[in-house]
Amino acid sequence: MKKTFVVVLALATALSVGGRAQDARATLDAAAKALGAANLKTLEFSGWGYDYVFGQAYHGTSSWPRFNVPGYTMAIDFAAPAVRDDRRRAQLESPPLGGGFQPLFGEQRQIWVASGQFAWDVVGGNAVAPRIRDDRRPTADGRLEQITLTPQGFIKAALAHNATVKAETIRGARKTIVSFTTPAARYEGTLNDQHLVERIEGWFGHVVLGDTTIEAAFSDYRDFNGIKFPARIVQREGGYPLLDVMVTDVRPNAPVAIEVPTNIRTAKPQPAVGTPERLAEGVWLIPAYAQSVAVEFRDHVVVVEAPETEAHSVEVMAAVRTVIPNKPIRYVINTHSHFDHIGGLRAYAAEGATVVTHRDNIPYFQSLWTAPRTIVPDRLATSGRTPAFEGVLGYRLMTDGSKTLAIYHYPGNMHNPTMLMVYLPKEKILVEADSFSPPAAPLTSPPHALPNLIHWYETVQRLKLDVEQVVPIHGRVTTMEEAGQIIARFSPNQTN
Repeated sequence: MKKTFVVVLALATALSVGGRAQDARATLDAAAKALGAANLKTLEFSGWGYDYVFGQAYHGTSSWPRFNVPGYTMAIDFAAPAVRDDRRRAQLESPPLGGGFQPLFGEQRQIWVASGQFAWDVVGGNAVAPRIRDDRRPTADGRLEQITLTPQGFIKAALAHNATVKAETIRGARKTIVSFTTPAARYEGTLNDQHLVERIEGWFGHVVLGDTTIEAAFSDYRDFNGIKFPARIVQREGGYPLLDVMVTDVRPNAPVAIEVPTNIRTAKPQPAVGTPERLAEGVWLIPAYAQSVAVEFRDHVVVVEAPETEAHSVEVMAAVRTVIPNKPIRYVINTHSHFDHIGGLRAYAAEGATVVTHRDNIPYFQSLWTAPRTIVPDRLATSGRTPAFEGVLGYRLMTDGSKTLAIYHYPGNMHNPTMLMVYLPKEKILVEADSFSPPAAPLTSPPHALPNLIHWYETVQRLKLDVEQVVPIHGRVTTMEEAGQIIARFSPNQTN
C-alpha cells in the first residue's frame, strides 16, 4: 500500500510539473503571437526623448543629469545576438549641473554596439574598444541586456530560459508574472490580459549600488507594420530615470547588419592600469583612463582616487606595492561622488584604509554601502570590516614631518559640490579631477567643462598654490600655464 502511494504521488508531481511547463509555454506562445515576436528575426525602432547619464548626479540626492535626445534608433539582431544604439544628444539642463561631459555644444552623436562576446563604440566613424566603467554598459553582456529589455526580446529570452509563470492581481487587475534567469541577470516581467509586456525588471550586482535593478516600462501599444510595440519606453536603473523614449517608427525584420570590426575581434585584452610613473621622490602616478596617485609617507601610503571598479583598484594597489613595498595603504582620498570616481573605494576599505572624502559625502556613501551585495559579493562584503571614513570641510593637512599633503575643497564647481583637490607643496604637484582633463591632441574647440576649468583655475590662483605639475585623474600630466592658455583662447574675457 505504501509503495502504491509513493508511485501515485510521484505521478501526480510529474503531471503537475508538466502541467505548469505547458501553462508557461502556452502563455509565452500567446504573448509571442500578440507581440508578433514568433517570426521576428530583427527589429529596428526609432524615436525621440531624453536620456540621463548614470552615476553622474550633481550630488548624492539628485537625479542623473538629463539630456535631450532628438534622434534615437536601436537595431537588434535576435539570432546573433547583436544590438546597435545610435542617438543624438543635446544639452537640456541649465545650469549644467553634474557630469556627463556637459555642457554640450550643439549635438553629440553617441553610438555603442555589441555582438556576441564583443562590444565597441563608434567614434568619428571608427570602431573603438569601450573602456571599463562602473555601469556595466561597455561589457557585451551589459549591452546585450538591452535586447531583453524590449517586449519581443523579453518573450524570446523567456522561451529560451525555461521561464515560469504565475497569475497575480495587481491594483485590481489580473496580470501574468513571467520569471527567468540568464547568465547576466534575473528577470521578471508583467503581462496584461492582452498578453502584452507592461514592465520588465532585472536584478544584478553593481559595484557602487550593490544588489540593484534595471527596469523598463512600456505604454501606449500600437500596431507598427504588423507588430505590437509600445509608443513609449521608460527605463530606470538603481531607482533613477535612465531613458525616456517616444517611439515613432518600428521596422520588424529590417535589414540589420552588425559585423564585428576586425580591430575589435582581434584586439588583445589590455590591463586596466599601466606601469607606475615617478612624478617626484615618493610620488607615483598609476596611469589609466581614470588614474590614481600614490604618495609615500614614513610608515604608510596615501592613494588619491579609487576609480572605476573593484578590479581596477585591486590592480592599482598591486602596482603601488611594486614601487612602495612593505608599507600599508592607510588612506584613500576621494575627489568627489561620481560613480567613476568611487567604484573602487570599497576595495581599499576592505584592506583597512580610511576613506577620506568631503564631509557631506559620508552619509551618502554609508547609505550606498549598506545595500546588500549577495549577487556579486565584493571584498568588503566578504571581509567583515566596518569601513572607516574621515570627512574634509574646507582644508585638511597630512604630514609626517618630511612629506606634506594638503587637501582643499573648492566649492561652487558645477560638476559636483564636494570637489576636492590634493596639493603637494614641496613637490609642487596638484592632483585634480574633472575640472581640467587635457586630451592628447590640441583642442580645436572649447572643452566641455570650460566653466569648471575657469572656476578651478581661479581657485588655484586665489590660494596662491605654486604648481609645476598638474596631474588630472583623466588626461595627461600638464601645467597651470596650459590651463591659462586654454582659458585665454576660448574665454578671452577671463583674467589669465
